[in-house]
Amino acid sequence: MASEKTVKRLQYEYWRKLNVVLIDDYPDFKPKMVKGNAYYLPLGNKFARISMSVNSIKKIQECKIIISHKQGLYNYLEQNKEQIENMVGIKLNWECKSDGNSYIGLFKYFDIVDEENWDDAIKWHLDIASMLFTEFSIWISMY
Repeated sequence: MASEKTVKRLQYEYWRKLNVVLIDDYPDFKPKMVKGNAYYLPLGNKFARISMSVNSIKKIQECKIIISHKQGLYNYLEQNKEQIENMVGIKLNWECKSDGNSYIGLFKYFDIVDEENWDDAIKWHLDIASMLFTEFSIWISMY
């Protein structure tokens, strides 16, 4: 198993590589990179953003919408869940937490130590983020 220092270096390199593709191929995003294992993309609403993350312990990558302290917005989206999932063609994970945050997204297996799979992982992160951005920015604007 990789040391914590190695994982942090790998995370930094992964996000740096993703950022190059993001800037070149997704000019509509206005990304906010944070330290650690997540990258945030605004959704045109101060209560909602897209999070792309890597969990090196669970060995997953995740792309989800985070709705912070706006239960009404989450409820509105969840009421339209079937129509949203039909439009994106994917069954999403919907989760409302008691801490005031709600999540809508996807995850898949990813081991950050396996650098040979980074290109596929970056493509997955950006494809899912783009799909979530396109569909949910419309729904959120109608809220």
